[in-house]
Amino acid sequence: MPREAQFFDFCSGSAVKGFLKLQGNIPPRWIDNSRTSRKTVEPSIQKYMRKLQGLRKKRPRATMAIKSATKDLRDILNQWELKYRKEVFYRGIRTPLDIHRNGSSKL
Repeated sequence: MPREAQFFDFCSGSAVKGFLKLQGNIPPRWIDNSRTSRKTVEPSIQKYMRKLQGLRKKRPRATMAIKSATKDLRDILNQWELKYRKEVFYRGIRTPLDIHRNGSSKL
């Protein structure tokens, strides 16, 4: 079972706060894991988008079905956005660490 992103929550998603409070390292694996986590949601986003588009085209008067599909799409997009923000957060902390160590960053 994956761990909760407590450091992300502790820093309110701010990479600057995270870098200043960091007492260790952000392994590149954390960035890879957060990217993989975000990418696994994308097929669901496509499915919900196609479902909503089909409802709007084939059944334009089915307002409740369209509202439900819109809510489902919004929920999955919110999950994707949170995962994207975590990925950017870890990348944003890793970059100053690399600059401090090597004088430049590969990211």
